[in-house]
Formats: sequence, C-alpha cells, structure tokens
Amino acid sequence: MSVGRVAVTRGVLLRLREQIDFVKRGKELLQMKRDNLAAETNRLLAKVGKRHEFDKRLMNAYETLKVAYMTLGYSQVKSEASTVGLLEVRVRPRSVMGVIVPEIVPGKKPTITSVTNASSYAAAEKLSALMGELLEIAEAEGRIESIAQELMMTNRKVNALERVLIPKLVELIRYIDGRLEEETLEEFFRAKRVKAVIRGAK
Repeated sequence: MSVGRVAVTRGVLLRLREQIDFVKRGKELLQMKRDNLAAETNRLLAKVGKRHEFDKRLMNAYETLKVAYMTLGYSQVKSEASTVGLLEVRVRPRSVMGVIVPEIVPGKKPTITSVTNASSYAAAEKLSALMGELLEIAEAEGRIESIAQELMMTNRKVNALERVLIPKLVELIRYIDGRLEEETLEEFFRAKRVKAVIRGAK
C-alpha cells in the first residue's frame, strides 16, 4: 500500500483505525472457521481411516460371491439377485460452517429373504451387512472433498490478512500518526515564534 498519496488528516487516521479493527475481527472469525473446519476434517479422516479394514471385509464378501458364480453360473446368480429390491438412498445438502456438504439418508433396506440358494444367500448377507458402512465412508469422503477446498480458501484469506493487509494498514497508520505529530509540533513552534514576534513588536 503506497503511503505517498494518502491524505494526512485525523479523519483518515480514524477511518484507518476503524478499518484495521474490522479486519482483525474478520481475521479472528476466519481463524475460528478454519479451526472448526480442520477439526471436522480430522473427525472425517478418522472415519475414512477405517476404509482399509472395510475393504478387506468387502473383498471377503466378493470371494463368497465368486463361489456362488462358480456353483450356480452367472444367469442363476443374476436371477436370484433380481428378486432383491434396490437400496433406497437420498442425498441432501447440509451446511457445516457455511460449507455445503452431502448428507446421505438411507431409506428402506432391501430384504434378502427371497434368495433361496445357500451360496447366493451367503454372498447377499455379507454384502448387505456392508452397505450401511459403505454409505458412511462415501459420505465422509464427499464431505472431506468439499471441506478441504473451503479450508484451503479460508487459510489463504487468513494468510493474506495476516501477512499483507494488516501489516500495510499498521504501516499506513504509523506513517499518518507520525506526520500528524510532526505537523502538531511545527504548529506549536510556529505559534511560539508568532507570540515572540508580537511581544517584540510591543
């Protein structure tokens, strides 16, 4: 911020002091937002961190499904699967510190009682048990993606205020304050000289 063309007046100084107070309050709010978003991200990462264990159980369920395919063949497994209804899921937006994130709302769960073959039923049972956890992980990953973008933007704003705008406002206030002090001293000495001249003239 150039200080060369700034009007050196008490009104400007007052406005700058009000501005820096406003900017500092804004920075504090952004820091609070950043900290809350970081805490939410850490919470979600802990949930996603269980993905490795979940993947193992998912692979185990797929191995059971492979056995069903080898025992019955593709057509028979597909026929058994067609008797099971679809999993009802609704995704709605939710706000976390002003960031819109997805919220997955599970609906009616399909029943697997219509599956008659033992191999197919074993695979369906394992896969069905994992659906709820799969939705939780998908929701957490979707939220992390949205929050991470906002977190980076918020962090950039805090850094810009902290390292650029606030130091420049402080420098400008110091400059105007110093100039006003100089002018006050000059005015004081000028007034003394005028008084001395008037006394001498008498």
